[in-house]
Amino acid sequence: MRAQIVLLCAERSRRRPIAELCSDYLHRLGRYNLHARVDECPACQATEPAAAREEQAKCLLARLRPGDWVVLLDERGRALRSAELAQLLERQLPLHRRIVFIIGGAYGVSDRVRQHADLVLALGPLTLPHELARVVLCEQLYRAMTILRGEPYHHGSTDE
Repeated sequence: MRAQIVLLCAERSRRRPIAELCSDYLHRLGRYNLHARVDECPACQATEPAAAREEQAKCLLARLRPGDWVVLLDERGRALRSAELAQLLERQLPLHRRIVFIIGGAYGVSDRVRQHADLVLALGPLTLPHELARVVLCEQLYRAMTILRGEPYHHGSTDE
């Protein structure tokens, strides 16, 4: 059984180069017996922040399945080094059919979405636009798999 990684995004990517770069990194994960894909919510109709978060929450929560291991990306989450992310994936991939990474929209996510997260993860202390967060996550997932396989892509310390 192939493990599946889903990047569940509250907003659509409007830039073709972003989508192409993500697609390239996600395609590379196939070498590691992982199926990875992006799942985007439709464009939000609400204009007020709270209403937008709730509209996006409905979409995000509807796409989760029982048994998913859910990781919410949030600047207030737990920061991991690349090697630590690799170790986390090594522990969780055998236990779950799907690992879902949620990337919120411009106004973040509602508390309802946050409550479904098994882990809240920060890509760093900076606030990133959702499209840039998507690219960083895709690259880090690929990097994590190369670390686990001892491949030369990662030049940082793996003793982190």
